[in-house]
Amino acid sequence: MPRLTHKSAAAFTLMELMTVIVIIGILASMILALVSGLRDRADQAACVTNLKSLYAAAAAYVQQNGQWPQISTATLETHGDTQYPTAWINALAPFGLAQKNWICPSVQRALQNPDLTQQTNIRVDYFATPFDPRPGTPYLWPHQPWFVERGPMHTGGNLIIWSNGQIVTLTEAMQYQ
Repeated sequence: MPRLTHKSAAAFTLMELMTVIVIIGILASMILALVSGLRDRADQAACVTNLKSLYAAAAAYVQQNGQWPQISTATLETHGDTQYPTAWINALAPFGLAQKNWICPSVQRALQNPDLTQQTNIRVDYFATPFDPRPGTPYLWPHQPWFVERGPMHTGGNLIIWSNGQIVTLTEAMQYQ
């Protein structure tokens, strides 16, 4: 009669197990870097959309009023003052621009997502170039910025929208000099 033998189940060696763990760790770090890069690109795309909305609203304002909004930059020097951002938000609101269009998602995340509905947290993350009140002044120079992003939050630096509607990074803008 044949003898029955019991075969032992195959098992991983310690070396094989460590190899799998190392490979999983490498793949996880690659995925995290990819996800971070995607978030940065999504934020930059949101900022480009915000700048285009600002441009459209400002162009409508200039067309309707014959001049650039005359909002004093002197209030920027006052620490904690919300007059400057409130004035800009109110000036362009009739042209379909919401307060959220003034907020860069990267800046918002860097500031740990403050509640923008509170009066003390009103801000604009895109600063306007002041122009004189003469008609047509905002359109005189094709590479005169209308709005500049608050800080270098994206690859290539601050985003800028020119008077012709073109959006560039600060690095690209330096090439025009």
